[in-house]
Amino acid sequence: MISVSVTGVDSVNRTLGQIPGKVDNAILLLAERIHELTVDGAQKHGGTGSLWRSLGSGPTKIANGWLIRHDLQIAKHAPFVHWGSRPHTIRPKNKKALRWAMRAGFAFAKRVNHPGYKGDPYMIKAAEQAIREFDGIISKEFKNGT
Repeated sequence: MISVSVTGVDSVNRTLGQIPGKVDNAILLLAERIHELTVDGAQKHGGTGSLWRSLGSGPTKIANGWLIRHDLQIAKHAPFVHWGSRPHTIRPKNKKALRWAMRAGFAFAKRVNHPGYKGDPYMIKAAEQAIREFDGIISKEFKNGT
């Protein structure tokens, strides 16, 4: 007579039961890493700090995933820093002249020809870098608690 005994089924079932939660947590960790790298990219643009502050404290949960975005009330210039702009003329909206600070006071002009800006897609770079790190993120998540 032949006897077959299967062991470890309970352990396999427990592990399989943990997969949805582990995947959800790994995606959250990926979103947090993208946010962290995006803040690093925005901080390279210095200035007042409004660009990186407009990213908030972390990704926001939405119906189908996580959202990382600039609050345009804090940094209206964010799309132009990220995507760039074509050469254009800047004219005053409600005054007779433009004014900006210089070392020796202020400068004035009726218009300024802006040369444009090629942009710095730091959000895309952050996502690409985090995806390169994703194998390590998911491996670490599945090693924790299994």
